[in-house]
Amino acid sequence: MHDLRHDPDGDALHWVDGARLLRWQPGGEPVDVTPPGVSVGGGAHVHGGGDFVVAPDAVWCATPDGLFRDSALVAEGAFGDLTLGDGELLAVREDATGDALVAVPLDGGPLRVLAEAAGFFGSPRPAAGMLAWTWWSAKDMPWDACEVWVAGYEPGGDIGDPMRVAGGGDEAAIEPRWGPDGMLYFMSDRTGWWNLFRHDGTAIAPMSTDCAAPPWELGTASYCFLADGRIAMLVREGPAHRLVLSDGSAVPLPYSIIKPCLTAWGSSVALVGSAPELGQQLAIVDPAGARTVVASALVPAPSRLPVPVDGDRLLVALVYGAAGGPTVVRVPAGPPDLEQVRRFNEHGFTVVDIEDFADAADCRTVAAHLIDSGLATQVFIHGEGIGGPTALEAAGGPFTAAAVTPPAPAPRFLRPLARPPVDAGAPVHLIGDDFSETIRFFELHRAR
Repeated sequence: MHDLRHDPDGDALHWVDGARLLRWQPGGEPVDVTPPGVSVGGGAHVHGGGDFVVAPDAVWCATPDGLFRDSALVAEGAFGDLTLGDGELLAVREDATGDALVAVPLDGGPLRVLAEAAGFFGSPRPAAGMLAWTWWSAKDMPWDACEVWVAGYEPGGDIGDPMRVAGGGDEAAIEPRWGPDGMLYFMSDRTGWWNLFRHDGTAIAPMSTDCAAPPWELGTASYCFLADGRIAMLVREGPAHRLVLSDGSAVPLPYSIIKPCLTAWGSSVALVGSAPELGQQLAIVDPAGARTVVASALVPAPSRLPVPVDGDRLLVALVYGAAGGPTVVRVPAGPPDLEQVRRFNEHGFTVVDIEDFADAADCRTVAAHLIDSGLATQVFIHGEGIGGPTALEAAGGPFTAAAVTPPAPAPRFLRPLARPPVDAGAPVHLIGDDFSETIRFFELHRAR
């Protein structure tokens, strides 16, 4: 469950589960509102995100085939971060040459390009007469260096002269959003931690911890504005996730993992949270911690294993399944493929994802910790797409074998992560898209 959004006009929650779009309204059960013949998930920037909007008279979805209005194809290509403007849809479009910010009239009409770049766009967020967005260069990842830009914006026309308001160099500014006070807010790591800032430089509830997740996907929301004037923020403290309000109060919750897809529900917060004993839940929580559970996932949530590394740094390993046997470390953590988890578990493998981005050294550290602590008898590494180069570099050392799906999709996005080939020192299998090959390869090298 991800990409959670509140439709205030219809007093409903919408979210994506697998490739389906679901809707819930108070007093009812979740219903499938996916347009016929549509598979939700556009795959822009590899992982996609922000893959739908619900307009007053239609559902717009990014799919593997392009942008759809209900069941009609509007434009081919990879789209993401869909957002409603005034009478038009705004989105990021990706192709082999670069990104574009685009607009499409809701009542019909041709797609219009607002801006183009060789780098990457994200978070088109409109307000009265203004548009904000993020941009990062083709040589950077957005958690290393990312910029927030604004320009004048009138529906149906071009944007004005863009102005950078945050980010660049060693600063990653992400998740711009216009507040109810008309000011622009964004997350920035200018202090060494991702904290919330207002455009005038005001820090909102500053703290020495991250209040945002690395933007693996488009459309993330690590904070939201509540009707009572407070701001709810996702706070990440080592192995624990918390929900904190801008007045400094914490919302008591049973979840150890909270996805960065917060959305306001009046003065409450709708979120997707999980804990090993609960699994994943979509819930509406008020500031006192009272919960209304809207939906629950069938796949159990992982347990969280802190792993110390150099200095005082801490990695968090997400462990799916019972520890103590053969284990597969997957890179990147990214959005977890729970169907892969289920299939690995069925074949006797525990699955470990490393929360946040992990390099080859981090993967080896986690693998060695699992073996030294008796939590794994042997460890394999599996990388596909964006994780392929990292898995290749990590192969060897504590890993019995490595299976890699070459990063054919979106090579433009993957270039910053490319690493030179090395002598792996362990059996490495380059596989295609058939996941069964990976399982068979690991079973071949599993100790009997």
